Amino acid sequence: MGEEKALEAYAQISRTRIVELTESLSLEAADVSLKMNLGMADSIIVATSKAYNAEIITSDKHLKEKENVKFIGNHP
Repeated sequence: MGEEKALEAYAQISRTRIVELTESLSLEAADVSLKMNLGMADSIIVATSKAYNAEIITSDKHLKEKENVKFIGNHP
């Protein structure tokens, strides 16, 4: 089971892309923060995923029910 999880994590990491936090993305994140009642870091993640049409893969319970989120982990 450990090897399977490690391979899954590697597959996800290999698809990861690093993007610049631009002024327009920061402003969108501020809007997301106000509309969704999220902290700034989570808002940046949500805004970035929308801008790049990307799936969020997380175990962060604050994002669990958000759009385009694949929730992993044992958190209720």
